[in-house]
Amino acid sequence: MIFLLLLQLMGGMMLMPHRAFFPLYVQELGYGAAQISMLSAMGMALAMLASLVGGTLSDRLGRKWTLLLGNVGFAVGGLLYLTPRLGWVGLLWGVSGFCMGLHTLGSQSYLVDAAPSAYFGLSTALYNWGYTLGGALSSPVLGYVLDRWNYGAFGGSLTAFAVLAVAINALYLPRLRVPADLDGAERSAAGPRALFGYGALARRPIVVLLVAMRFLPTLAYGVATVFLPLLLDRAGASKTVVAAYVTVSQAVASLAQVIAGRAADRWGGRWPTVLVYAALAASTLGTGLFAGSLWGVFIFGTAAAAAAWSLSTLLPGWVAHVTVAAERGRVLGWIHLWWNVAMMLGSMLGGALYGRLPGLPFVLTGALNAFSVPLTLVFYRAAKGPVPGDLRSLEGTGP
Repeated sequence: MIFLLLLQLMGGMMLMPHRAFFPLYVQELGYGAAQISMLSAMGMALAMLASLVGGTLSDRLGRKWTLLLGNVGFAVGGLLYLTPRLGWVGLLWGVSGFCMGLHTLGSQSYLVDAAPSAYFGLSTALYNWGYTLGGALSSPVLGYVLDRWNYGAFGGSLTAFAVLAVAINALYLPRLRVPADLDGAERSAAGPRALFGYGALARRPIVVLLVAMRFLPTLAYGVATVFLPLLLDRAGASKTVVAAYVTVSQAVASLAQVIAGRAADRWGGRWPTVLVYAALAASTLGTGLFAGSLWGVFIFGTAAAAAAWSLSTLLPGWVAHVTVAAERGRVLGWIHLWWNVAMMLGSMLGGALYGRLPGLPFVLTGALNAFSVPLTLVFYRAAKGPVPGDLRSLEGTGP
């Protein structure tokens, strides 16, 4: 777990500034919201493919090697800031998005298999700290690099750091032999359905509920990822202020994740999930209503980020309880496919509505997320009872 957490920290130190400054970079190349939205949607489309490929690789090739392929994406992502040509930017953005999809599947399935049951929520929070705390640590530094130098120095720093992450992954991350690496008898018994069995998984009612619970908050997050930095810029924020927003929002999200994860360990995930969904809906709505205010966007955007990352902390517990190990990579892959669909649609929705009224996409996705609360209650009623061979429980596992 130690090296997994280290790799997550390094991933967050690269991913968060990369996502925050990508739309600003494209804007400074002379392109508008429509082009930014199209590039983001293209990256999400390739990441959708990576979700299916990554889920299969995670179950068949192993968690470690799927994660290593994903880490290559961070190196590719840094390279796009070294070219002013939109075609190359789009190509490198797409390749990095595909590899980062593999990273998500490899790391999440590694976490679910390796985390101790009694502290599963806390372990997941620490795992997600890699992204949130990593972004909080690196964003001020990289924001300073941009203000002091240029995007070339920014991209070169990301790529060099990514190469170090690949080396740590290859040399030091332990290989999980079960269930990531099936022996010959298990491979023979599993057959082709273990490799391509998404159809049966997709039709399972509990998986449909999981997809819906992941889809709605991700739609809001997809809007925020692309257009919240533009809202800050429109309200008069400098690049240093944008970097400060990333730092503050990720620091607050890091604290919120620990609270949500520990609450799920002690009391079960139902009511923490309901409360977090309600907070996400309210804060996303607030971001849209106060879109013209720098402080309004900063405060409500921070609250929305904290709620979104808290849901990411709770998600692996939902999956662990309703799946068995041999199918877990593909279930996570199927959910992540729809995560990418939601991110893509959020980006496209923002591109369509932002030019008309900048706060409108936030108001709409905030209102839609009110439906997540009844979905959560349905899921917890449907998921009662343990999965054979899995000791994790939705009703709490902590002391």
